[in-house]
Amino acid sequence: MGGNGALVTIRTAAKLTGLTQKAIRHYESIGLCPPSARSEAGYRLYSQEAIQRLQQIQYFRKLKFGLPEIAALLDAPQDVLHAEMRRQRRYVETRLDEYRQALAVLNAALSCEEESPVSGISHRVAVVAIDLQNDILQGGALPCKRILNILPPLKMLFAKAHDLGVPVIYVCDCHRKGDPELQIWNDHMMEGTYGAQIIDEVAPHACDYVVQKNLFNGFINTDLQSVLDTLNVRTLLLAGWRTDVCVAQTAIEAFYRGFHVAIAEDGTDSTTQREHEYGMSLMQINYGFEAYSCASALETLLEQE
Repeated sequence: MGGNGALVTIRTAAKLTGLTQKAIRHYESIGLCPPSARSEAGYRLYSQEAIQRLQQIQYFRKLKFGLPEIAALLDAPQDVLHAEMRRQRRYVETRLDEYRQALAVLNAALSCEEESPVSGISHRVAVVAIDLQNDILQGGALPCKRILNILPPLKMLFAKAHDLGVPVIYVCDCHRKGDPELQIWNDHMMEGTYGAQIIDEVAPHACDYVVQKNLFNGFINTDLQSVLDTLNVRTLLLAGWRTDVCVAQTAIEAFYRGFHVAIAEDGTDSTTQREHEYGMSLMQINYGFEAYSCASALETLLEQE
């Protein structure tokens, strides 16, 4: 490794880069940045080029790249570097969502204990909103104008839930290549895309919860059960998209798990009126789920508690 200018010791290199000497020696041991030369006494010496390389490593570490990834990025062309940075951005966004969700559940659990340390009782009713995501809007992967019919009632429902202290839990599709559902439908709600984000008009508040799923059923391979257990919820008000698919499968699964289930009828819809009515009849006839308007549902369910 060449370079012009005076050589500096590892101690100076550490000061210039903000790295520890131990880290610099470790990067040398794995081939990321060997010293530029050795003094007559055998001490490591670093050129300006080596310092810049160490600073680059430090930069990539701050972006949460792993050392094997950094090794590939240090001398990569710009197009490869930008592609990897876009991929890393999606990864970081996913981790942030997971940590926000963990923080929300921890806050809820501690709030339960602080409010009722003896019984642990907090919320008994929760709103579970399914697949209210941008890919259903015009221009999305699975557009349908009928989604617009349920957004105003849902906006009112969520506002009422916040006023009453009822948790709102968004259960959202989040797909990766190879997911079974993608064999049936177009690629949609793909992880890290705009289409997977929740529609702005009904966007979650800081106190709400977001659970990701990759199947129709909102309980399978998700954290939904854990969130509901933490909140001590026993009654679910289901809403969202599509009545006959994800809403129905999640509601039926909730029934088998022992939850009391109700449906927000004007806050739930599907791609056609016939499909919506089929989904509602499936849930009401076979499972006896009550259906309420978004305007009256929460008060009615809270009175039943």
